[in-house]
Amino acid sequence: MKITEIYRRRKVAFFIYVIIAILVIIMAGIILVPSVFYDQWIWKHYWGPVVADAAGRVAYHNGVAAAEGYTVVSEITYGIILIFAVYAIYKLLKKLEIVVDWKFALALMPYILFGPVSRVLEDTGYFGEPVVYWFISPLIYLQIAIYALFFLLIGYYLEKKFKKPQLTVNKVVFTGGLICLIPSLYLIARWMLGDRWSVTTGARFDVFLIVIALVFLIIFVVYLFAYFFRKNKKIAVYKAPLNLTMLSGHLIDGLTSYLSVKDPLGFGLNYAEKHPASNTLLEIWGPSFPIVKFILIIVVIYMFDVLYKEELKHHLTLVNLLKICIIILGFSPGVRDLLRVTMGV
Repeated sequence: MKITEIYRRRKVAFFIYVIIAILVIIMAGIILVPSVFYDQWIWKHYWGPVVADAAGRVAYHNGVAAAEGYTVVSEITYGIILIFAVYAIYKLLKKLEIVVDWKFALALMPYILFGPVSRVLEDTGYFGEPVVYWFISPLIYLQIAIYALFFLLIGYYLEKKFKKPQLTVNKVVFTGGLICLIPSLYLIARWMLGDRWSVTTGARFDVFLIVIALVFLIIFVVYLFAYFFRKNKKIAVYKAPLNLTMLSGHLIDGLTSYLSVKDPLGFGLNYAEKHPASNTLLEIWGPSFPIVKFILIIVVIYMFDVLYKEELKHHLTLVNLLKICIIILGFSPGVRDLLRVTMGV
């Protein structure tokens, strides 16, 4: 039987076989050629950066250095994994007949915020080893995915079992997210009120207010523009809540990175950008990073809701899921960086 035929008939089994084969190859490589498979690959690009992030300095294993942050290899790898993960989640949501819209995105917001908030707690040194590794990317994203899927399945089960309209999946998902988020918010509040368990350079509420004010102003201008020209369907799409949320998350990320890394207002900030692509833009011209992010999201919205609207109208679940992924990619680094600057860690 040909590989293409196996894939067509048994897609799930095919992917399972592929994953098992990859794991077997990796394990064999680690055992037979550890200096290549583990030291120069897994340690240098994946596990080493996690250990370095937890320690707050460059980590070494058998003479191989690993710095916190991402490498080109790790970013490509995580990008590929993200694509497959999104596809798997899409298939699950379709099978469960979950409506992916603005309400569903809103139900996921506690999980989206839990990631950066808990990451900031890790930055303060609140967690000890080995728990601290669970709150460093990419493991923090795996943790969030587990929580979200857990409450999603509970909500689906309860809705089907009791058939009560008021007991929706979105409500259960949102409630579960709050259960995860509230303890972290409590610890952040303790820190802000002065109960601090590690060193700090001092709270910078001025940076927080500047970023939030700029984001609010830009989003308000975009909404007004789209509202005044709402009769033009190509422009009206920019006032949709899901689209404005995408813009908000990436503006927070872009503006916070620019202000904290380049410090154009002379606040005395001394932060660095971990992502190679983002760092390149900041080095070329500081403001180019938030500007490019803004333009990219505008283009993405146009492609989804205008240029390919007709072709994608029967794939709204996938389109909105991709939008939620874009929201996560903006809010996760953006809120974390903003809280770090605000808390002085």
